Amino acid sequence: MSGFSIHIKKVNKFFVGICPLTDEVRSASVFGLWSSSFSIIFCLLVFSFHVKGQETDVSLADKTLKEIRATAKNALRLGDTYTALFYYEEWSRRNPENIDVAFDVAELYRATRNYTTAEIWYQKIADGNAEQYPLSLFHLARVQMSQEKYVEAKDNLLKFKKLANGVKDPAYKKLLKNDLLSCDFAIGLKDSTATTVVEHLDTSINQPHIEFSPILIDENTMVYGSLKDNGVNYYKVELHDSMTIPLRKFYFAKKEAEKWVSKGEFEGPFNKEGIHVGNGALSEDGHRFYFTLCQKNWQNKMICQLYLSEKTNGNWQEPVVMNEEINMSNYTTTQPAIGRESKNNQEVIYFVSDRPGGRGGLDVWYTEYNSKKKIYKSPKNAGSRINTAGSEVTPYYDNSTHHLYFSSDGGVGIGGLDVFSIEGEKSKWEEPKNLKQAINSPADDIDFTLSNDHKGGFLVSNRKGGVALLNETCCDDIYEFKYTQYITINLLGQVLDSSDCLTDYNINLYINNKETNEKYLSKQIQSGNCDFDIRLEPGFDYIVEVKKDGYLNGNAEISTTNITKTDTLHTKINLTKIPEKPMVLVGILYEFDSPNLTPEAKIAIDTSLYVILKQNPDIIIQISSHTDSKGADNYNMTLSHKRAQSVVKYLVLNGINEKRLRYKGYGETMPIAINENPDGSDNPEGRALNRRTDFQIIGKLSVDDLEVEENEKDTKTKSKPPKKKGNTF
Repeated sequence: MSGFSIHIKKVNKFFVGICPLTDEVRSASVFGLWSSSFSIIFCLLVFSFHVKGQETDVSLADKTLKEIRATAKNALRLGDTYTALFYYEEWSRRNPENIDVAFDVAELYRATRNYTTAEIWYQKIADGNAEQYPLSLFHLARVQMSQEKYVEAKDNLLKFKKLANGVKDPAYKKLLKNDLLSCDFAIGLKDSTATTVVEHLDTSINQPHIEFSPILIDENTMVYGSLKDNGVNYYKVELHDSMTIPLRKFYFAKKEAEKWVSKGEFEGPFNKEGIHVGNGALSEDGHRFYFTLCQKNWQNKMICQLYLSEKTNGNWQEPVVMNEEINMSNYTTTQPAIGRESKNNQEVIYFVSDRPGGRGGLDVWYTEYNSKKKIYKSPKNAGSRINTAGSEVTPYYDNSTHHLYFSSDGGVGIGGLDVFSIEGEKSKWEEPKNLKQAINSPADDIDFTLSNDHKGGFLVSNRKGGVALLNETCCDDIYEFKYTQYITINLLGQVLDSSDCLTDYNINLYINNKETNEKYLSKQIQSGNCDFDIRLEPGFDYIVEVKKDGYLNGNAEISTTNITKTDTLHTKINLTKIPEKPMVLVGILYEFDSPNLTPEAKIAIDTSLYVILKQNPDIIIQISSHTDSKGADNYNMTLSHKRAQSVVKYLVLNGINEKRLRYKGYGETMPIAINENPDGSDNPEGRALNRRTDFQIIGKLSVDDLEVEENEKDTKTKSKPPKKKGNTF
């Protein structure tokens, strides 16, 4: 999808200008669905145009039809969409009976997002040649949706449905279902009230070129990609292969008096000569900057690769290309977004690629960064909850809510690319949700990102109202949005040992999905005070987990699901010191003269030891079982050993990692009370105390063991057959 500027001059009776470039993955396929070739990166344009009211049009009268055809095909091969469009349209004018060429013209108008003119061309084809060109109906419907003509679009989709068996590509049939749902969805939203205000940034940021990928460095600093060309450049068609064209670079803007003002190129070793640069993502700690460099290969395919620059002693280091598994040869890898996985708090980099193994033209993939080993894992597909038969682009991950935001043209939407949100991480996700109006429009809406306070953010769109040149929906501009009904929720709490305040502890804030039993890490906080203050988001169930050396973890459950106005919540979390001596497990009983646990014993384990192990997922414990003095010593030792083992087996059966569990039987060798009174009589109370099971914390799992545990858990989950759910996306 392109943003472009026209500079024209009369050169040997031709007006020559440039259509500088489009984003590498937002470029529409000229002949089909969203392109995986990304060939439309820049356009050399030969176009008739009016200069200062003087009509001096480019004349093709002296060119033969053969020359027109050759130039049209060559321009298309080179990815010069507007040159191709100019010559294809002339070709069709001279040969109006050639429906193939007319279809190519329609496709080129769709590729340039000239929805109005594309509709005219598709309609001409569909009126008399729909059976031979059923895709004219499909694409006609889509450009009508982009103009809010949902009733007409649905009618054409139903017509296409009758002819869909004649289309070889199965992706269209998959998309048809959701497109029909999209028409009803959009019609149903038409009279709804938007809870978001969207504002177009002025010409300090948005100029007659593409602007894209805004990211906030802080509340008053934004980095974004743009092609800025302040001069007037002229090019001759014959110099196409050797000319120097303007390039995309990183720029930054400052917020001054509530207005964003461009301040020039973004400092650092990022912008490169002769290479398109863009799509930045900054790690949470501010020490790693991921971004994209793009160049054409020998096949004229635009190949983008991910690069990484690290900050050392306050300075950004020279970027290095990421490994070959991430940047797969001859396939594009671009648009990084940085998340975090919950188990080991490792960095996860989501990105967009057309590599094999995807579900559509473009898919969201991810790789995990092992900070200890300083390696990136092999990329994996983010899964079918996100990726469709269409294309998914511009992911953005919000760690505080564990939501991924992305744009898709394969889901149920309003038209074009819509922004969706989805809760989860890596390849485990809930159902996606369309962000509706006014975040989404009938045009393409991409590059969604949130401000740090979550009261608004930015997006990029070619919706009406931007800086328009050849048509009113040609160009991608940056918009700022603000939520009109945002509420603030603060959690004020204290950490105590009985009634005494504790300091120097860590808080892990988790989102607790009670429907799926998934727990996602939202925030990590270090506190040196007894009191803490955490900002929460509305609509979530939370677990506040407190960790302190020498103490068992403590937690509290907090819900904001029913809060509808700004509020302050309160909690107190009590921690228990880890005892030096073993802790007796009350209620752990066995069947008579047997190692088998009674039903009452299992309940006791579920409500005590199991809870401690779940709340402290890194501790290693030893289970010890003891008997009284009745019976032979060897028999008691064997029985106690088996009883301790039965507790471990029960815990493992309920999902506790066996690496965290040790067991030992002590028989009658470690009594805590007398079995017989001094006069030789039996002491039943003492014997009951000696017939006990206890546990002691003896260590903690290493980071590597925790990672192995998580991988084993993932493997077990994947081996289970998936649950059948309705596809709402």
